[in-house]
Parts: sequence; structure tokens; C-alpha cells
Amino acid sequence: MEDHPEVGQNNCEFLRIMSPQCSCISVDTPQKGVEQLRQGIPDLVVVDLQFGTVGGEQSAKPGLELLKQIFEYYPTVNILVYTSEPTFLRQLIPQISKYQGGFAVVNKMERRSAFLEGARCAIEGQLKVHRELMKEMQLSQQDLEILDLLCNHALTDRAIAERMHVSLKTAQNYVQRLKVKLDIEHLDDGQNVNPRVAICMTAMGRKLVVC
Repeated sequence: MEDHPEVGQNNCEFLRIMSPQCSCISVDTPQKGVEQLRQGIPDLVVVDLQFGTVGGEQSAKPGLELLKQIFEYYPTVNILVYTSEPTFLRQLIPQISKYQGGFAVVNKMERRSAFLEGARCAIEGQLKVHRELMKEMQLSQQDLEILDLLCNHALTDRAIAERMHVSLKTAQNYVQRLKVKLDIEHLDDGQNVNPRVAICMTAMGRKLVVC
């Protein structure tokens, strides 16, 4: 969903690098995007936040309203937000924190390799946002349940999957989302701290779990 035809076409070409057989449909307004979603749920939705207005200016309001509709009516579709103004997403932090589908954010100023990495993360059901947004991410009730199983019961990803009646991949995504929301992914590699231990240490420090 991109109002610049050249950018939309380039996005399709890069997605075909990742999956040569993929079918890519480019639309230039949020309204057309909603109509397309009504016809079928794709593996990935790529959304720009800013669209042109009647006055010729760019506005993030249509893109944000589009995301709100997707969150409400298509809560598991995988989304890649590809925008030059990712900070506009601050007002959607509560919805993003609870979103069930894959959700990645890539700045248009980054290299195209970042676009492909963001698309891959979203399709795999992961959460990937810019660090300035991470600190504002909120933990859902499900996140707190995962923390309890991880820290108080020391369950493995497979055991968490069995306890919650989900696939192993889904359980791994639950843990990956905790790393993002708690900013564990940006720990200094030189500390050699196990990520699961780091999650629990951070959660205990924030009084999110009591061991």
C-alpha cells in the first residue's frame, strides 16, 4: 500500500527476490488496500504511513487509520510498515503491543537489505520495531504468562508450546517478542548473558515477575 508507483513497484521486485513465485499487488490508497484485504488475506501487507492529500501534502493520518482497521478486523495478518517517519507509530503503541500477527517497521532511509529482513521477520510472525519505540512497548497479559512460565517454571520453548497448546514456532515467537519489548536484543554481546536469563533478570528488575 504505497502512493508512489515507483516505490510500490520496487517493493514488489524486492519481495520477489525473497520469494520468486510470490504474487504482489500494489495499491495507492488505504481504501483500495482495505478492499483488497476483503478479497483475501495475503502472507504480508506492506504499508506506508504517509499518503498524499487533496492539497498535495503528505499526511500520516490515512496510514494510521488503515493500521487501526487492520488491527481490529485482521488481527493476525503479517505487516511490514515501510516509512520514512516511523515515529508516527508512537500513538499506536498499545495496539502494536497486543498485536497477534507479525509486525516489522523499516525506515525508508535504510538499505533495501533492511526491507527484506523486515519482510522476513513479519512473515515469520516476529515483532521488529525501532529501538526508540521499544521502550514504550507494553506487555500484554499473554506476555506476563510467558514470563511466568519462562522465569518461575524454567520451561523450554517446547514445553511452553505444549502448555499453551500452540506450535513450537509460535512459542519461539512469543519469547522473541519479549526480547523486543524488554530491549534484550540490544544487550552488549560481550556480556555473554543467555537471552532467557537476561529476559528474567530484566523482568525481575522491573518487578514483572517475582521469583
